[in-house]
Order: sequence, then C-alpha cells, then structure tokens
Amino acid sequence: MNQRGEAGEAGAPPAARPEPSGSRSGQSGHAAIFAEAGRLAGALIAYAPRKSVLALLVLLATGVTEAFGLLMILPLLHIVGFTARPGEESPVAEAVARAADVAGLELTLPAVLTVFLILAAVRSAGAWQRTVLLDRMRLGFTDRLRERLYAAVAAAKWEFLLTRRQSDIEHLLTGNVNRIGQGAFLVLQLAATTLLALAQIVLAALISPSLTAATLATGAALLFVTRSLVRRSHTLGEMLTGANRSIYGAMTDFLGGLKLAKGYNVEGRHVRHFTEKVAVMRERQLAYTRISAATRAGLDMGAAFALAALAWFALSTAALPLPELLLIALIFARLLPALFGLQQRVQSLAHVLPAHAHVRAMQRALEEAAETPAGRGGARMDLREALTVRDASFTYGAGAESIAGIGAEARLGSDAAEEPESKPHIVRPALKNVSLDVPAGKMTVLTGHSGAGKSTLADILLGLLAPGEGEVRVDGERLAGPNLHRWRRSVAYVPQDPYLFHDTIRANLRWAQPAATEAQMWRALRLAAADEFVAALPDELDTVTGDRGTRLSGGERQRIALARALMRSPALLVLDEATGQLDAENERRILTALKSLRGHTTIVAIAHRSALLEAADGIVWLESGQVAATGSWEELAAEISATGDGNGWTLAISSR
Repeated sequence: MNQRGEAGEAGAPPAARPEPSGSRSGQSGHAAIFAEAGRLAGALIAYAPRKSVLALLVLLATGVTEAFGLLMILPLLHIVGFTARPGEESPVAEAVARAADVAGLELTLPAVLTVFLILAAVRSAGAWQRTVLLDRMRLGFTDRLRERLYAAVAAAKWEFLLTRRQSDIEHLLTGNVNRIGQGAFLVLQLAATTLLALAQIVLAALISPSLTAATLATGAALLFVTRSLVRRSHTLGEMLTGANRSIYGAMTDFLGGLKLAKGYNVEGRHVRHFTEKVAVMRERQLAYTRISAATRAGLDMGAAFALAALAWFALSTAALPLPELLLIALIFARLLPALFGLQQRVQSLAHVLPAHAHVRAMQRALEEAAETPAGRGGARMDLREALTVRDASFTYGAGAESIAGIGAEARLGSDAAEEPESKPHIVRPALKNVSLDVPAGKMTVLTGHSGAGKSTLADILLGLLAPGEGEVRVDGERLAGPNLHRWRRSVAYVPQDPYLFHDTIRANLRWAQPAATEAQMWRALRLAAADEFVAALPDELDTVTGDRGTRLSGGERQRIALARALMRSPALLVLDEATGQLDAENERRILTALKSLRGHTTIVAIAHRSALLEAADGIVWLESGQVAATGSWEELAAEISATGDGNGWTLAISSR
C-alpha cells in the first residue's frame, strides 16, 4: 500500500513486502486442520446463530422425511407381491403396519403411494428451503467478513499500511475472501450430508444392525486409507494461497508499470513474468485436481467392492426377508457414496482452510494496528496560532515484528514452502529530533534532497503518522488519540502524483465536500487555475476523468486535485510538489491563489522550484532527517546556493 514516493525516503521498507510464511503454529497435521475447520464453523454460527438453529431444524426435518419416505417402500413391496417367505418375520414391516393402524390408515396401494408422494413433497420443500437458507448464510457471512476487512484496513495506522503491498490487500479482500466463501459452503454442505447420512444409518440399523455395522466399518477403513490426502490437500491449499498472492502482485505491477514497459519496449518481459506466475498457480491447481480425482476413483472402486461384499454377506449370512433386503440394498447404495462424499468435502475444505487462517491472522494484525477510534462528534480543529513539532523522531518499520508473525498461524503447522519472502527490517530514522514551528495563516516550504524526510514530516503534520518520540501540537493541543481524527477533518493534501476517481470532475470535487454547490466548485477550480480548461471541456463538470484521471494531462490532474483539496476549506493545506507538472503561467496563477489564502489557510508545501521558495513565508531545509536550516528566502540566501536548469532548482546547503 506504499502510495507515497518518500516511504522509501530515509529507509522505509520496500513496497513489495509479502506476508512472511511463518512457522509452525503449535498444532500439526489433522488436529490443526480440524481446529481451523472448527474456527470457520464457529464463525459461521456466531454470524447467524438463529439461522444456524433454523438450518439445523430444516436439515433434521429433511433427514427424517427422507427416512420415512424410504420406509414406505416396504409396504409398497408387500403390496406388489414381494413378501417374506413363510416363517420369516419382518419386524420393520410389522412396525410400519402398527403405525398405520394407529394413524387409521389402510395400507392399500393408493394410500401408500399418497403418503410416499406427500413425504417426497415435504422433503423437496425442505431441500429447497435448506438450499436457499444455507446459501443466504454463506453469502451473508462472506459479505460480513469482507466488510470487516475493509473497515479494518481503513482503521489501520498508515505506518502499518505502508509496510503492506497493495496487491496483497487486494488479494486479501477478493481472492482469499472468495475462497473462504467456498469453505463456508463446504462446512454447510458437510452438516447437511452428515445429518442425511445419519438418518439413513439409523434406518439401516433398524433393519439389520450387524449389516449396518459391517458397512460402517468398511467405509471407515476406506476413509482411513485416504486420510493422508486431507493433509496433502491442505498443503496444496497453502501453496495455492501463495501463488494467488503472487499473481495479484504480478497483475498490479503489470498495470502500474505498463506505460514504462511500453516506453522501454519490454512488454514481452512483463508478459513472460506473468505467464510464469500463472504456470505456478496452474500446476498447484492441477496437483490438487489429480489428488482429488485419484481419491474419487479409489473410493468409487472401494464402494463397488464394499457393496459386492455386503450383498454376499446379506444373502449368505444375514438371511433378511426379501423386502428388507431390497430396501437395505437401496440404503447402502445411497449411504456409501454419501460417506465418501463427506471425505471429499473434508478434503476440499482442507484445501481452502489456509485462506481462512491467513485472513483471520491478517484481520487480527489489522485490528492490533488500528488507530484510536474517532468516537462520537469531534468537531474540526482550528489553527489560529501555530502547528508545533518538538523533538520528533520517526523510524519506518518500528513495531514491524507484529507483521512478521502473521504467517505463523496462517500455515497451521505445514512445512510447505511458498515463494521466498523477505521480512520487514529496521532502518535508520527517517526523522531525528526535528523541532519547528509552522505559523498559522502562512506558507511554509519544506525542501532538501531526496530522502531528507520531507514526506515523512508532511505525513506527521497531517496526522497520518505519529512520531515515535517527541510530539506535535495544534495551538498547544497535543495531536494524539481522538484529536488525530479531528485534525484530519481540518486538513487537505495534494500528492505529487494526484489520484482521481474514475468518475466525473463534479463527483471528484464532491468527494471532498458532498454538499458543495456548483458555485463553490467553480470557485475552487478558479483558485486552482483549472476553471478555464474545465469550462472548455464538452461536458464541463460532468466530464469523466478516466481511471486515475488518465483522460487528463498531468498538469490538469494536479489542478483538479488542488481544487478538490480547496473544497474542504482546510485549516492546513499540504502540497507535495503540487506545481511540479505545471507550466510557468499556471504555476504563477496557482501561486497567486495560494497567496490569496494567506491569513485564512496554513500551507505547507514540499518544493524545490524557485517560485514556491521565493513565495514562501518560511523555508525549512531538511538534511538526513534533521532540520539543517530555517528562515525566509532572504534570510537563507547566503546559506543556499541555487542553480537553475530551466525546469527547477537544485539546492544545497553551503558550508558554514
């Protein structure tokens, strides 16, 4: 999420910082997998406890009606002539007959068929309700999870977000959450299949306990043989999670660097890099498909042998009456595939659980990195005297140890290796013992070489970053806790590379001030020297700017961004090289507008060009994260040597 060029200034960690793979979580093997499955199931129930109870009741009703529907086959078989041989007793058939007598129902063909159809209708209605209810739970759970993640990202400290790669956040909110949706579906399907299988097991046990026990033992043996495939599926799921994250990173790099790639004529290199990532993901998906298909084939063959063995046992040993034999054969023909279907769902669930573990760990890391809540109310903070910084120091990466532990729990004890990943590292301070006063209603310019700490200091003045040592005060009031949110309502910021939403100019301006009138918009455009070119556009304020503002020139984007900032009537306006892409005439117009704000708005500008330096009320020269000199242009004239190159100025502190 590193959106500021100076996150690399004075040693912020690189932007591409994937999640560390971590180590064992303390649990291993199937215990860890089932523990994570339990957490996912628990989260589902916690999301919708009432719906969970209702779903359980619907599942029970479906299982019971299916069992009774199968029972109705017995009297039907007797009616059509499939009766027990002389001397053979049919306790189940007798129980059905007694139940019919109690209900006052004569077991005739029309009556039996009517009851069978009623039970089938009830079962179908229950299955329909079950499908809708479970899918509603799955979709609601997934949406709630994504909303919580969005809120956690929005509430996280800017310092924490600077250590995350934007594509990792995108992958978290899309790919991982979608896989968790699959996992939620599998958990719900497991519950449904389990209850239906239990209903059939109970019915089979009533007919022949010994045959049912033999069937369950056979199924358990086959499942035991395939238990290692569950662990392997989980390992492949971890590897797929890493591959998907890598794909998202490659796509972000591709789209972000496409213009540069075309300019260098190296598009093919971009495509090859992406193709290699896709190939890795494809191989991991195919590896899981091979395991899943092999498991299905093995279980199908095992089921066929088991059914053959059970048929031989039933005919040669169990000595069941013919109707019961036919019914139990039907039950077993449905029961064994259901049991093996459970195994396949468990295997599929193990494949997606790493996504849940990673999201859960990241959610906790985001919440631990959350800022102090804004709370209720919280009016804007005015700036009437000065914005003061005292002994402020800041180091990017301090506290990054909480980030480094994210992967430990996400891996659930697997040894599967993902792509090589580098850990956050501590670097030299971006700012060290900085003290300065920014007078209210004046324009202060921050200047210095690249990496001197200008953008870091600007972020601290905006309240985006909190100094590790020292403090910032607004008119004597400490900038910390809830005051950070109050202060941010009072500031505006124009970055060096302005971001415009893919919407109209009107919508981009109203993003800063939703209740703004058209007259207020044109005033802000005029102050930003953007009114003339917007008025010349065919759709004027309703012109769509394009993705990130690509339909406008760099200078036009910068002026729209400045106008958007001015819509907030900010107490503090921070400009990061905001005139760097403007020609001399438009720069002159903007400087005139900025000068007109004196006395009303405090301006802090990061700049190197002479026009802003000469127009400033005060200049702060930063060198290696420290204040090297302060004063007006005239006061620092003897200290600063400047040489023009036609586009800007290169400044250097003179030797003292």
